[in-house]
Amino acid sequence: MDIETLQVGDNYIYVLIEGDRAAVVDPGVSAPVTALLRERGLTLELILITHYHGDHTGGVAALRQAADCRVAGPSGGAIGVDPVVHDGEVVGFAGHVIEVLEVVGHTDCDVAYYLPAAKALFTGDVLFSGGCGRVLGGQMAQMWLSILKLRALPDDTYLYGGHDYTIDNLEFAAHLEPDNRDVRERLVRVETGDETAATLAEEKRTNPFLRCDSDAIAEAIGRPDDDAAEVFAAVRRRKDRW
Repeated sequence: MDIETLQVGDNYIYVLIEGDRAAVVDPGVSAPVTALLRERGLTLELILITHYHGDHTGGVAALRQAADCRVAGPSGGAIGVDPVVHDGEVVGFAGHVIEVLEVVGHTDCDVAYYLPAAKALFTGDVLFSGGCGRVLGGQMAQMWLSILKLRALPDDTYLYGGHDYTIDNLEFAAHLEPDNRDVRERLVRVETGDETAATLAEEKRTNPFLRCDSDAIAEAIGRPDDDAAEVFAAVRRRKDRW
């Protein structure tokens, strides 16, 4: 399977391609997706929605009308989906298994999509390269549990988040842990264009939100006696003010 990344502003849209068949993740707009489908001679069979913010769903109606394709997403959204997906379920596409992971926290109805064969994880606005999303409709403790669920996936899984905030996220991480060599080296790679999609192994070394149960992060914010969920909430609030 090939994965094409379309960037519109700081939003990412992902197109999964198998032969002449395509699926799209979080189409905030339709035009670049339609252009790619036409250019490659692809048939759109499936739209995957991680959550219902407009910058992730704005192109769904036009794409669905043009292709008469399936639209999969969690319950609780303002647009109709079929199928509605739940934690632990599987969606099929072109012979590939797409596992659904409930990861509420950014909103109250987030899901991520994991493709074991492609080693690909689509996280919407829950987990970003170097950071995580704001807690808007969910709760801090829920978000931490969701991040732990994603962290438990294999280290060689590639992370595909919903936005390009990587430099800002890593600058925050370097501010939080100025002596973290892994963070500093990764920031240089990103700033010079030497990194594309990162693996979870890389994220575990450099993303502070994946390490809120570590002594290093708790001590960095002066809260060594707090539990991990409290540390996560404190780090997230710091990032909100960053």
